[in-house]
Amino acid sequence: MGVIFLNSHRGKSGLLNGKKLPEPYILACKFFDCGIIDRTQSLDTGFEQKVLDEIPDHRDNAGLSFAEICDTVAKNIVKEAKEMNTKIQVLWSGGIDSTLALIALSKELGDEAPSFLDITLSMDSINEYPLFFREFILKKLPFKLIQPPIANHFSEKSLIITGEHGDQLFGSDKLLPLIVNRLAYEDYRSILPLYLMNKFGKSHKVDTLMNYLHPLIESCPKPIISTFDLFWWLNFTIKWQQVTLRMPVFSFQENVASLHARFRHFFRDTRFQIWSLNNHENRAAENLEAYKLPAKQYIYQYTQDAEFLKQKSKEPSLKHILIDRKNQGDTRYRVMVKEDFKPIVEVFHKQFKNKKIV
Repeated sequence: MGVIFLNSHRGKSGLLNGKKLPEPYILACKFFDCGIIDRTQSLDTGFEQKVLDEIPDHRDNAGLSFAEICDTVAKNIVKEAKEMNTKIQVLWSGGIDSTLALIALSKELGDEAPSFLDITLSMDSINEYPLFFREFILKKLPFKLIQPPIANHFSEKSLIITGEHGDQLFGSDKLLPLIVNRLAYEDYRSILPLYLMNKFGKSHKVDTLMNYLHPLIESCPKPIISTFDLFWWLNFTIKWQQVTLRMPVFSFQENVASLHARFRHFFRDTRFQIWSLNNHENRAAENLEAYKLPAKQYIYQYTQDAEFLKQKSKEPSLKHILIDRKNQGDTRYRVMVKEDFKPIVEVFHKQFKNKKIV
């Protein structure tokens, strides 16, 4: 059976199923802070992997705008929920992506929204976008205030909607400091070695990883020139599947297949992927406020919140709720999942979280 999920700690450990992982693969996991499943299948990972979402053909273009895709995906989700006679649980983080998903669904449902939507949120959600909570959720839509971990609050029947994969469409949070220092649009062949040297501090590791990533970079159907291009393509290819599965997996159920089957990550839809491939030249962000601009414009059309449109930037919302970090203490996890959707979890002390297993 092929592997469908590795968390960051499992990949960085250097060991899988009792076998050593290739050194370049371990470096790549440490570089991008995830357990890599390569959707292009151009990297030697050292194990059999199973790709859930193949890279779509960018030529299969329906010609829809970003906003039109948002409306279409919401229409499909609502239609499915009505056919299943079930509600729609929206995991609202207060960030750009989950706010857009909630808006698209609210627009499609109209007056039916209070009957179909159940919104799950935290105080961090409210604090991230208080105006939206006050004006569009409070006293208008049913919601539940929760404490982490969020997996304790997944509905047992509803379709579960997240804003996952929004980051993978637009770039990567690793780009944000490079946008600030204006290196994001320099040639990646000049900037990536600097980034890697700062990360690893050893030139042979830099050379090893540069060579390892070359086939992945060459596999892109669009030319990879800038550092912005590169980090988008890496996020789009090698982190995509971890993002697809991390919420169901971190429920720590013995089998997460049925839970995974009810998740509808809003931006996972193939049409969004094709849009990302065909518009990657048009997603340039000269500053943090311009990052994810098409998504922010969609939100603005609904809220008329000019301050959000001008000033809102990416925030790491998920980390606050995925695991209960307050009570986690020194416990860390190495997780692997194969095609049977049964997580294999190894618990260890945080002192060893980045240590390679010998």
